[in-house]
Amino acid sequence: MTTTQKFTYDDLYSERSEDAPARTVAHAKYDFAVAYPAPESLPMYGLIDALKAKVDSDGEQVAREMAYYPHALGSPELREFTSEKLKADRNIDVDPDGIVLTAGSGEAIALLIQAITNPGDVVLTEQYVYGGTLTQLRKFQADVVGTPIDEQGIIPEELEETIKRLTAEGRKPKWLYTIPENQNPTGSTLPESRRRQILDICHKYSMPIMEDDCYIDLRFDGEVQPSFRALDDSGIVMYVASYSKLIAPGLRMGYFVASPELTQRALSFKHGSGPNQFAAYAITGFLKEGLQKHRETFNPILKEKSASMQKGFADHFAGTGATLSVPQGGCYAWLTLPEGADITAIRDEVFEGGVGYLAGPNFAPDGTGQNMARLCFAFETPEKNYDGMALLAQLFRKHGVM
Repeated sequence: MTTTQKFTYDDLYSERSEDAPARTVAHAKYDFAVAYPAPESLPMYGLIDALKAKVDSDGEQVAREMAYYPHALGSPELREFTSEKLKADRNIDVDPDGIVLTAGSGEAIALLIQAITNPGDVVLTEQYVYGGTLTQLRKFQADVVGTPIDEQGIIPEELEETIKRLTAEGRKPKWLYTIPENQNPTGSTLPESRRRQILDICHKYSMPIMEDDCYIDLRFDGEVQPSFRALDDSGIVMYVASYSKLIAPGLRMGYFVASPELTQRALSFKHGSGPNQFAAYAITGFLKEGLQKHRETFNPILKEKSASMQKGFADHFAGTGATLSVPQGGCYAWLTLPEGADITAIRDEVFEGGVGYLAGPNFAPDGTGQNMARLCFAFETPEKNYDGMALLAQLFRKHGVM
């Protein structure tokens, strides 16, 4: 059938829909803007071999399971492995049926946000917070407020002052989101003493904590700190983690642990079945045999890359008043130029000059941080990390911000 007039949806869109332009990913010569782990550490053949071993050893079961949609909570085998891993790595005791596998940690976070957040609810985060979660909180119409941080993360005394101030304004915070280990974007790790103080504060104000622990496996210096969830099993802590940074983001496999009643509410927002069963076979088989060996492979790579970026900063930013955080794990370092330097406004020009970064306002609930940027050291080679910092300093001087 041929029509003469084009149909329009202008009066039919839902109130919550909005234009979302197609995303094209551009990469600078020195790409510090990405959020990827080291690509050379991805265990492609290990995953393939694990998948093949599973099919060869239990082909009939695999065929039956693949003929149905996955279990609503995700692969039983991977949930059992995850339960064992949480006990061994984080001292968290949870039954496999208390774990919900999701399509990446982003889905886990979204499910929990929807279960406990109404439009207008005040949610606290770090002063600079992972942009993906910030976007989700805004999508679900939360009132996001950042609490002050330093090089060790959230400052407990400032957190309580923030709660008191907002409560006095009639905006009592409902819950707290934090990445306490190898934080994105600053790279900080919250010490155990502060975690205990924050737990006390949150109990005092009946304020749950969503602990995003997705960088826990990426530690190359220092000591891993106890998780909030291991320090408190009352149910006040929602625990989220992922296999994306440990293995590969493309696998899209995350999970969450919460109290049984909250889990049921969160699952009410889940559409369809559990996540990719084929990916679950590969992850389970590979990690059962090779978890520690894999860590011993990629963490030295991350350490070398981080050190190279730090050396480039020390050599080319000396005497400028700029600082660069020194993470002990994860993928990111946090660059801060002196107050008044606007590296947000020149981001596109610097990108065209060859260096990509994400400017501070991308991570700030209040839109501040024009003199700050997140730099990913995990993606590029050590040589490119050093050379990229040299070029970044040159471009900052060219544009008059340093």
